[in-house]
Amino acid sequence: MSKPLNHIAFLFILFFCAETALSQLLPFRNYSIEIGLSESVAHDMIQDERGYIWVGTGYGLNRFDGKYFQQFYEEDGLANNRVNSLYQDSELKIWVGTETGVSLLRSDSLYTPRNLIGLNHFSILAIFEDRDGNFWFGTDGDGIWKIDTNGELYSVSGLFDIDVRSVRAIDQSKDGTIWVASREGVVRILGDEVRHYFDEDGLPELRTRDIKVDDWDRVWIGSRSGLVLYDNGGFKVYNQLQGLNDNRIQTITVQDQNRIWLGTENGVALFNGVEFTNYSREHGLPATIIYTSIIDREGGLWFGTLGGGISIFAGDIFRSYNIDNGLTNNVVTGFMEDSENNIWIATYGGGVLRYDDGKMTVYSEADGLVDNKVYTLYQASDGRIWIGTREGVSIYEDGRFITLDLDEYPFTVVRKFYEDEETGDLWIATYNDGVFRLNNGEYKQYTTSNVLLNNTVMDIKKDHTGNIWFATYGGAVKYDGVDFSTITIADNLPSNGVIHIHVDHNNDIWFSTFNGPAIYSDGSVERFIRSERVETIFYFTEQDAQNRYWFGTNRGIYLFRKDLFDTHTTELERMLSYRLYTVKQGLIANELNAGGSLLASDGSMWLGTVEGLSHFFPDRVTENRASPGLEFEEILMSGKPIRPDRQYRFEHDQNFLQVTYSGLTYEAPDQIIYQYRLSGVDDDWQLTRENTLSYPALSSGEYKLEIRAYNADGAVSSKTASLSFVILPPFYFQVWFIALIILVVIGMILFALRYFRVTKQVDIEKMRVQIASDLHDDVGSSLTELALQTDFLQAGELDAEVRETLRQIGAHSRKIVTSLDDIVWSIDSRNDTAGDLTDRMQDYVNQIFVNGKTEVFYHFDDLKMDQKLPVDVKENIYLIFKESVNNVVKHSNATKVDIRFSFNGKAYELMIRDNGNGSDKNRKTGQGLRNIKMRAERIGAKVEIDSENGFKVETKGLI
Repeated sequence: MSKPLNHIAFLFILFFCAETALSQLLPFRNYSIEIGLSESVAHDMIQDERGYIWVGTGYGLNRFDGKYFQQFYEEDGLANNRVNSLYQDSELKIWVGTETGVSLLRSDSLYTPRNLIGLNHFSILAIFEDRDGNFWFGTDGDGIWKIDTNGELYSVSGLFDIDVRSVRAIDQSKDGTIWVASREGVVRILGDEVRHYFDEDGLPELRTRDIKVDDWDRVWIGSRSGLVLYDNGGFKVYNQLQGLNDNRIQTITVQDQNRIWLGTENGVALFNGVEFTNYSREHGLPATIIYTSIIDREGGLWFGTLGGGISIFAGDIFRSYNIDNGLTNNVVTGFMEDSENNIWIATYGGGVLRYDDGKMTVYSEADGLVDNKVYTLYQASDGRIWIGTREGVSIYEDGRFITLDLDEYPFTVVRKFYEDEETGDLWIATYNDGVFRLNNGEYKQYTTSNVLLNNTVMDIKKDHTGNIWFATYGGAVKYDGVDFSTITIADNLPSNGVIHIHVDHNNDIWFSTFNGPAIYSDGSVERFIRSERVETIFYFTEQDAQNRYWFGTNRGIYLFRKDLFDTHTTELERMLSYRLYTVKQGLIANELNAGGSLLASDGSMWLGTVEGLSHFFPDRVTENRASPGLEFEEILMSGKPIRPDRQYRFEHDQNFLQVTYSGLTYEAPDQIIYQYRLSGVDDDWQLTRENTLSYPALSSGEYKLEIRAYNADGAVSSKTASLSFVILPPFYFQVWFIALIILVVIGMILFALRYFRVTKQVDIEKMRVQIASDLHDDVGSSLTELALQTDFLQAGELDAEVRETLRQIGAHSRKIVTSLDDIVWSIDSRNDTAGDLTDRMQDYVNQIFVNGKTEVFYHFDDLKMDQKLPVDVKENIYLIFKESVNNVVKHSNATKVDIRFSFNGKAYELMIRDNGNGSDKNRKTGQGLRNIKMRAERIGAKVEIDSENGFKVETKGLI
């Protein structure tokens, strides 16, 4: 929409809202098919002794626990899916009147007794049990029927020749008289005496829909021509002439002597004996045609409608307004009560409204207001009204607005005004620019540059001793007329973001912060931390005429029971010290606004929210002392359902307990608190708001689960729901099994000790063998080199002593170098590849074949040089290679040696072959050859040694 069209639309609203009589939204809480009701047409309702609300609809029977519906249909045993009437008898059975007879409900199971089969041809519109235990039935088409205490079913209409066909309601007065409302008039039956009342007897209309006998023995009759009272032998009619919204009455519910609730075809009417108060869709009802009504045991009024499901009237503590019934904008940011007790309302985008005796007058930019986005209102001692907006300040005086020049008075985004009448100072709190002190047209600004902790200032108050308090987003600031001092989280504030300040009747200072409330008293700060860690912003604190504290938050408005909080000894008492009121109790929205509160001179409160405003009457708030019901909904043990009224013994692996339960309260169903305790697991009572419990992996033993429910006001359930069971121990906890285990363990320990000794001995032997073989390999190779070098040196002419010394030095040094070199090479992980191994082999060959007489051929062509070998394989292959080459040098006169090594990642093969003389038999039995075989065994390889035609060593293995 374009800006001009927006402007025209706003002016259009203002034109019609400039002075408008308002209707009020009342706390009707509605439940229909959206949350599980089987059909939106509710014909009848009752509350059973457990606390469930039962609803008979045009399609199915419903049981309601305040959160969820459970449906019952023909496949569950219902005689017909159209349920017309409901009744709970003295034995707590529920009678269900359907389109084709009666069904009984006991323990949530439906059935039809044989003696009721005779009613299966009739539509049952009414059911009633008299004081003698007889049951009366009103049918649609066949009049009145009865089952006496002997179980005999017969037609009362036929017996007494009563000419009624369609019977709508039945009740009984104190003298035993049965009263019947029908389409053919009212019938009165006492013993064998029958009296049929017609229009000539004073009835305004034969078509009657409901009849109720109250505790004062007055007979109330709902007719198509109004409310009829039968008292002292005569009829008196109350109808639209006395203010009734519609003469067509469908249902009557008597709350007390002066409150008679009527369901009509145009909403709900409350009759006080003189006049009517009417409620319709504009007050929050979901539909206008009301078929049935009841009062639950908590005092809640329920209405069943045609097309709107069921609705509970939560009382008259809230009356609400939004753009649908008079407001110009739903975001309400502030209030003010003027000297004539008119209520002024600030909205963010809709200007200012003045509420006067049920009428709203709108003031906006069109009337001279500087900006329609208004935060705060304040009436100074001279009668002028100061209005703080986003774009500046306007002053309302003598019916017109004066706007302060921003160049002269740069006051924008003004959150609060406060006039100190002693000094004449007007303090102005702003969101961005700190606080201004205005006097005689001159101002002084206070910001973070001089005294404030933060330039966002949300509130200003003066306490009883003359101190001025400022709420800032950096903490609270106190000005005593001379100096400024601060209070922050370092002083125990819950948060530095202080939104509101309240000075209570005791001159204690209350701070509402982003993280909870706190009180400043006698120089110290006390926080009131809620036990439930839910992100809650506290916008304001008010104290009513009864000295009760109320906290406005983003979750609703809390009644804070400070005395209970101060004296609490249990976590339950601490939880109950906060009592929350939300949309379920009639508040128009749960999220309130900073600055959006006013305690009016009449004791009521005005509350601004993001979706409208609520007029709150704290003096009408009473504690709900009715005990909530408490029922198990489902109990599972390892997935199998069990019942609480039986004793169970479970095997050890059936040990996963899951429980679902319901606390039955309808005034605040979402605020119920549960206490639970499972003996053997929980040392003390535990607290939760959840209605499910799980105990996995329970050990063997005897258990008893106990659950209690508390409503929001602390009333405890009249019974403790309990479940007892036993989990048997497994066989391995039996004495014989434990003894067997002990014997087995002792045997295993003895075996382990013996095995350890044997293994240790074997390891020692292996180590000795390994040391022997290593010493042989290294010493043998060194001796070979020593022999070669000695021969070379001895070729020269040397002194005999020098010759001997050189021989010893050369021999020992080469021995040490070679040994160390091999050890380092074996340990170094960088030498683990096949290429490293073949390089080492070639180096060794070059060292040992120094005479040049032997030709060595290497066969490494198919070898992947970068492929890694396990350390033990590499080490032992190399040592086998060295031992083999040493044997070639020492025992062969070979001129040719072939060395082949292959490795494909899994299999490896080493072959060394010469063309020397292979006839020396010692080559098969020497220490070197034994070492070759031992090293092959270490790595699980096979070795073949052949010395018949030259010398050949071939080693094969797998990784």
